[in-house]
Amino acid sequence: MPQKIVFPAVFIFSFAVFFALQLGFLNRTYNNSAGDVVIKITKGDNLKSVAIKLEESQAIYNKYVFIALGRLFGYQDKLIPGEYKLPNGLTYLNVLNTITDPAVIRTVTVTIPEGLNIRQMGRLLQRQIGVDSARFVEEAKNDSLIKILGIEAKDLEGYLFPDTYQFRFNSLNREKEIVSLMAATFRKRVTPEMRELMKSKNLSLNELITMASIIEGETRFEPEKKTISGVYYNRIKKGMKLQADPTVQYILPGGPKNRLLYSDLKIESPYNTYLNKGLPPGPINNPGLSSILAALEPEENKYLYFVAKGDGSHRFAESYDEHKKNIQLYQQMLKELEEKKQKEQQK
Repeated sequence: MPQKIVFPAVFIFSFAVFFALQLGFLNRTYNNSAGDVVIKITKGDNLKSVAIKLEESQAIYNKYVFIALGRLFGYQDKLIPGEYKLPNGLTYLNVLNTITDPAVIRTVTVTIPEGLNIRQMGRLLQRQIGVDSARFVEEAKNDSLIKILGIEAKDLEGYLFPDTYQFRFNSLNREKEIVSLMAATFRKRVTPEMRELMKSKNLSLNELITMASIIEGETRFEPEKKTISGVYYNRIKKGMKLQADPTVQYILPGGPKNRLLYSDLKIESPYNTYLNKGLPPGPINNPGLSSILAALEPEENKYLYFVAKGDGSHRFAESYDEHKKNIQLYQQMLKELEEKKQKEQQK
């Protein structure tokens, strides 16, 4: 009889201790966080990976306790991707409730680099926040949206401003919302003063952004952008073809590649500036502000040619003879790199 009384008592005592410990964990807040913590839950994250992120950001004390509580309360299959700003003082259950509540408005920070075309943007956004890339491209070609935004173009290529954005993660029509926000940002960043200067130079917005997109495609080396802009305007004034590689890259069926072939330069397209004089019909990517400014205020120079050095910068030339010498230097550099590579492979 005494044994029958002891076991229930031990069980009750153990349960009470367990409950007290769990209650303590439930009510414990941040460890050493000085303020709000931002955590990003992506598609494919599970309770364990989220717990690791929370512990590393010092949003919780112990990832194992968080995982245990998540499983105990059935949260493991209810995580919702998005970016969360967690204020100081949340308990474990507060955090679990926040990242599983469909009513919470979620945002996600995405950086769109300069020089991507709309197809590349769609693929990047699909990877990062799961948008439908095909639908994104469709929205960028949506006639009614283009009219609402007040842009005269067949699509929004060139008019989706590259920047760091916070998009709503669980918006019903994310693709349209994202395209609208990026186009609205373009309208803000291309200021009325810039538009006035553009008009004074007899440039249309399409011409300005098309030139900017070619400059963006040619170089990321900021000090040379206005120089390259000057080269292209010089060639236009002289009635020369631009012969800009990025315009050919834009029309390649398989997308851009490291080195163009001579056969690529013969592709029939209004965008092929090796075959057609002047600017192509429209932008070939979405340029950043520095490239737009370079197209608006080109450097005054007499250069007509340039060729890559291999380090991101270029050699410029006023005459074709000088340009041929620069090409030889470039080819010599490529040869030396290939020889060096072969020697390393033989070791």
